[in-house]
Formats: sequence, C-alpha cells, structure tokens
Amino acid sequence: MTKTNDKMKEAAEQIIALMQEHGADWCKPWSGIGGIHNAKSKKAYRGSNIFWLAMASHIKGYESNEWATFKQWQELGASVKKGEKSTAIFFFSVLKKENKETGEQNKFGFWKSYSVFNASQVDGYEAKKPQEFDAIASAEKYALNTGADIRHGKDGAFYSPIRDYIGMPARETFTSASGYYSTLLHELTHWTGHKTRCDRDLSGKFGDADYAREELIAECGAALLCMNLGVEKQATPDHAKYLNSWMKAIGDDYKVIFAAMSKAQKAIDHMGSLQQAQAIAAE
Repeated sequence: MTKTNDKMKEAAEQIIALMQEHGADWCKPWSGIGGIHNAKSKKAYRGSNIFWLAMASHIKGYESNEWATFKQWQELGASVKKGEKSTAIFFFSVLKKENKETGEQNKFGFWKSYSVFNASQVDGYEAKKPQEFDAIASAEKYALNTGADIRHGKDGAFYSPIRDYIGMPARETFTSASGYYSTLLHELTHWTGHKTRCDRDLSGKFGDADYAREELIAECGAALLCMNLGVEKQATPDHAKYLNSWMKAIGDDYKVIFAAMSKAQKAIDHMGSLQQAQAIAAE
C-alpha cells in the first residue's frame, strides 16, 4: 500500500469510528463549520476533503476555515508554528500515457495527497472571520432553486424515483427548522440520482449493498450541504436505522466511503448548477 493509500485508510477509519461512536449523529459535532477553503487560492475544498478538514478542526479546536500547505503559508508571509502537525487532503488525478503498440492514449487514475495547516497553526496571518448569514433562509432558497417537486403532508421523508418527487412530512411536525432542512437536503441528494440528472442506481432494496451505498451518498450529501449552508445536521430515526447497512457496505474497504463522498459532491455540483441558472434568470 502506498503512503497516500495509508493516509486515505486512516482518514476513512476516523469517519467509520465516528459512525460507530455517534451513530447517525456522526457529523453533527462539526457540521456547521462551512466555507472551508484554501487561504491562498481562495478556492473551496470539495468532497471528502471538507469532511477531513472539518473533522480536524473539531478534534483540534481550530476556529478558522482557512487552510494552506507549508509553502503556501510562506508565500502569504506566514510561518507554521513549531511542532504543529499537518492534516492530509486528497485529490484524484488522471495520467495519460501513450501505448507504443497502438498509439492510443491510455489513462491511469490515482490519488495524490497533500499536507495542509489551518490558519490557527500559523504566525503572521490574520484569519478571516466567516460572514454571518441566515442559514434557514439560505437552505429554503437553495431547495426552491433546484426546482424539485416537493410534496408535504406525507407519512415520512422519501424520494420516489418512479414518480420523481420528494415526499416530506408537514413542516410543523419537525421539532426544529434545522431538522426539517437537514432531512430535505438528504432527500434532495437522492433526487439528483434520477437518470435525467446524475444517473445513479436507485433500484436497491432496503438491506442490500446498493441501497446502503445510495443511503451513504445521500447522508454524505446532506452533511456537506449542511456545512456549506450553515444548517445544523440532525439525525432522524429513518437515517439511524440505516447505519448498520452503511457500515456493512463500507466493510473493510475504505475506498467505499471515498466513492460515496465523490458521488455526493457530483450531486452537489448538479444542484449548484441549478442555483447558478436561477441567479442568471433573475438578472
């Protein structure tokens, strides 16, 4: 196993440990950090890297959502404090190599890891404070902008792939607004799996591996969206009962959780494109 794979396995094991310890509340302690980005490029981190960095901030008590490599902090005129330990992030790359016999370009995919430090770990840099905004209003606008068919008054929360609509209990049955929106964001992630959108396999039945993988994708998507929108992630009884299925799907293969987070990010990218389309239409 390569050094990068070792780091990936270690990171995935931390997520699995949180699932085992906290159940469906596995991401609640650090779900509201939001806006995690690179201090130099200002680009937001994506997918699994949001989880690793948010988790590191929670465990180590970092208050900043800005990160950068050792070299990048130097370029910003800052210096990493002596004795500080880095956090690993991961990127998937594709290498093209010409096949000398056929002349065709063969593609090889592989993971690369980088070591980053939080702004709280450096001297000579004034960390930016996250902007305050109305998380509930943002979540409501986000959901409306998707154009999804959302029907209230149902007995439970679900997505129907055949009829392509989201069923939700009446709003007043939820004990909090954050509970309502974290549930809706979970179902919206399922909604992106339709063949006309991200085209994921939604044919699984409760208890089988395909169903568990899709539930894990939806839960990762909801957690990422809750972090991005500033909504407190809340577990529901339905999501709690799926936990054993998720754990079974992950098993000893740490790459399952990376695959789930990657597909969750694609779902969010799709919903993000719908937000942009609405913004353009409003101009």
